[in-house]
Amino acid sequence: MSEKNIAEKVVQADNGDHKAQLELAFYFARDPGARDYQRAHSYYTKAANSGSSIAQHNLACMYLNGDGCQRNLDVARHWFEQAAMQGDVDAQFNLGLMYTDTKLLNQDDAKAFHWFQMAAENGSARGQYDLGQIYEHGRGQPKNFELAAHWYEKSANQGVERARMKLTRLRQTGSFDPKETVETVETKETEETKETEETAGGGSD
Repeated sequence: MSEKNIAEKVVQADNGDHKAQLELAFYFARDPGARDYQRAHSYYTKAANSGSSIAQHNLACMYLNGDGCQRNLDVARHWFEQAAMQGDVDAQFNLGLMYTDTKLLNQDDAKAFHWFQMAAENGSARGQYDLGQIYEHGRGQPKNFELAAHWYEKSANQGVERARMKLTRLRQTGSFDPKETVETVETKETEETKETEETAGGGSD
């Protein structure tokens, strides 16, 4: 992005153009030659307050990582929730993980189930796998191998190898592998650029 283009985007962003705010946030967060997390945080905040779910998700990641700001898990959760309520699948999945990781939030199986189910129903392969885990192990829900297999199959159909292995073992032995894979919250910015980012950077578990 040229200096002239940056100056134009700054004027637009300061006038409330959330598309320009996002473009600048992406630029300062990702361009190796211009990386400035504090400025990225500032523009993500403006776009998030304007209602951009992409900005809300990525701002949550910044608070989770402490990039350009002090790490704050409660604020990260807040922005993930704002994005999730707008249908952002990555945010829904990350909330599920946050409620299963005691290092991040107080464990809450009911809330983890709620967000994993939402992510799974909205097509998240990782959410489908973790929902299968919930039904397999009975975390906050009664054990249900039929539902576990249902969600593992959906996840496997999207290329998740762990889910395929679960199904293979079930079909061969009649039971799932007792060992489970522990995931961590996806703390990097969403890799899904969506339409806005394609215009921003030449195209966010």
